[in-house]
Amino acid sequence: MNRIATIAAAALMAGAISAEAAVSGAPPVKGQLPLLITNAGQGPGAKMSRLLVQRTGAVTDFDYNAEPQPADLKTKPYKTLMVVLGSTAKGLGASGITIDQEIERLNAMMAEAKKLKMQVVVVLLEGKTRRGKPGGADERCIDAVAPFANYLVIKKDGNEDGRFDAIAKKTGAPLTFLDEALDFSEVVKAMYGK
Repeated sequence: MNRIATIAAAALMAGAISAEAAVSGAPPVKGQLPLLITNAGQGPGAKMSRLLVQRTGAVTDFDYNAEPQPADLKTKPYKTLMVVLGSTAKGLGASGITIDQEIERLNAMMAEAKKLKMQVVVVLLEGKTRRGKPGGADERCIDAVAPFANYLVIKKDGNEDGRFDAIAKKTGAPLTFLDEALDFSEVVKAMYGK
């Protein structure tokens, strides 16, 4: 488990989620169920997101699938697709795929989500850790999914170059910022709370 996931798990186990979450930007949108959580790039952020979603107790019907195919979007059928950005060579290697194959899968997923009129929530939970040089794996994953988002949730330090501001301005998607990854719990509660 990487350092970020280890810290998040320890904080969750200790019940250390702050009641004063640092969330700014657009207010969270209302989430729809059932929810499918997945990743873009096979990084650890999606597993961390799943843990945070589960821990809130606010989401009553969700699944996690690291590598869903377009047909998997119809199995429930899901109403919201939450895609967590972040690529790692280790994650891709463990999945036995290249970044090109991952981008091909993501393109097909976004096309199917659009066809099904699903709510697409794009999350950058690990911030600048999962940003890279233009043309790199992390940036290619952003290119593949962020323009299709109905809602963007971004750890603030992952937007130091204003890239997500530009995407939100172009697409009209609401953009919420997190000071810390653990603040994602408060966004989830707002999205799925009563």
